[in-house]
Amino acid sequence: MNTQRYGVVVGVDGSSAGVQALEWAAAEAVRRRARLTVLTAYEVTTTPLVDGYGFGPEALRAGADEVLDHARQHLADLRRQRPGAVPEADDVDGEIVEGAAAGVLVERSAASDLVVVGRRGLNALDRIVLGSVSAAVLAMSRGAVAVVPNDPVALQSSSAADVVGPVWRVVAAVEFDDHLGRVLDRAFDEARSAGAPLVAVHALTEEFLAGPYAMAGGWVHEYRDEAFASLHDEMRRWEEKYPTVQWTVEVEHGSSGDVVASRLGRHDLVVVGGRRHSAVMGRVLRSVADKLGREAPCPVIVAHAQS
Repeated sequence: MNTQRYGVVVGVDGSSAGVQALEWAAAEAVRRRARLTVLTAYEVTTTPLVDGYGFGPEALRAGADEVLDHARQHLADLRRQRPGAVPEADDVDGEIVEGAAAGVLVERSAASDLVVVGRRGLNALDRIVLGSVSAAVLAMSRGAVAVVPNDPVALQSSSAADVVGPVWRVVAAVEFDDHLGRVLDRAFDEARSAGAPLVAVHALTEEFLAGPYAMAGGWVHEYRDEAFASLHDEMRRWEEKYPTVQWTVEVEHGSSGDVVASRLGRHDLVVVGGRRHSAVMGRVLRSVADKLGREAPCPVIVAHAQS
């Protein structure tokens, strides 16, 4: 039985989304003083194909080798350009695994502090019908997973302020449920590692408040005050474990996904809770984690319980 533990694991596939996920994961490994594993996967089709046409097992393995080599070279370039922004070469492992990328990363998440994947800019039909590796890993991960969006600003800009990696603020999307402690622990830990402020956001949904006409009732404002006070007390308890983190609390009306999304910028990091389910089921149920994972302009960590 393999009992090896991993630090930050990032999946790369040679795409621009994969490169940006690599950059963010490298910065996260530095923040957390963790070892970085750069992983790429290739899947051998069950249909007989010929190596000479570039689809056989040997060609697929060679393609994976090339993806990993490019990732290593990119990290080497970043070390020269931005010293201290990525782990040293001795703190980086490379790995090639045969299998479906989503399945490999889901399995690896059970033994990792964090798995990082890039998010491609799929259109609405692609997201619903085809899905993506990021959506599958986000939904079915067996541990914490970060989804890093494709950032057009970073692709087009040469300014040091526009690079992928820095975290200027951590946003915790919180509900009063069994995820609360796990989400806040992860959010406080990320804020401490990044030296960034933390804001905990709780949404008062219309469904919970018995419909839109109830929103104006005095008891709604009373509930808002109670929710604010309860969350404030909860944050104070975590403050004992993370005394250096500066935090604030916000409670607003609206759907959870919309309330949180409206506050996000490209250098934020949002932490949300999640339960394991199929990627399609997350969309059908309008999961907050699924919505933010598909639409947020910044990296999203889904704090799944490790299993």
